[in-house]
Amino acid sequence: MDQILINTILKIGSNNPMNMHANEEFSNQVILPDLLAPIEVQEFEALEKKYKLINQIGAAIILFIALTIFFLSIQFSTGDIPILVSMGIPSVFVLIFILRFVLVILGFPKKGYLLREQDISFRRGLLIYKLTTIPFNRIQHVEVSQNMMEKSFGLSRVKVFTAGGSVSDLSIPGLLPDKALQIESFLLSKVNQHD
Repeated sequence: MDQILINTILKIGSNNPMNMHANEEFSNQVILPDLLAPIEVQEFEALEKKYKLINQIGAAIILFIALTIFFLSIQFSTGDIPILVSMGIPSVFVLIFILRFVLVILGFPKKGYLLREQDISFRRGLLIYKLTTIPFNRIQHVEVSQNMMEKSFGLSRVKVFTAGGSVSDLSIPGLLPDKALQIESFLLSKVNQHD
């Protein structure tokens, strides 16, 4: 008796137009990883070469500030500074600068961005690789900005913000201003489509 009642309820439910409509829209098929389009195969857009120069200059400025602070501290110190310290610490600073300089050169080709139909990606990193992808339906707002160094070299960056964050979740530096505005306009048009 109970089985008859259950079969009747299931039959009524399957004939309900609302349930049929919901079943037609719902899909949860298995996606095999081997069938996915590998994002790394896509051609990422390179950054402007001037951005590499900005990073090199930034490393040189940091070295200059570090050495200046160190030598000023020696100049105003009251005690004797061992020769090992007075020569060793600046040498360490210079070695760090050289390492940073090399990493900037070798890491620059690894940086790039990719725009697809549904998302935007940015990759970076030589020793520590990182790929960030944000779907358009997660974007809250987009802005184009320039710091002092970027402005002096005629470059801009696009910052992409998602919900719940005051810091950008994705930042694409090393763009010509016109290109940055084009990307901003494109992203905003995609965001409006999802609103």
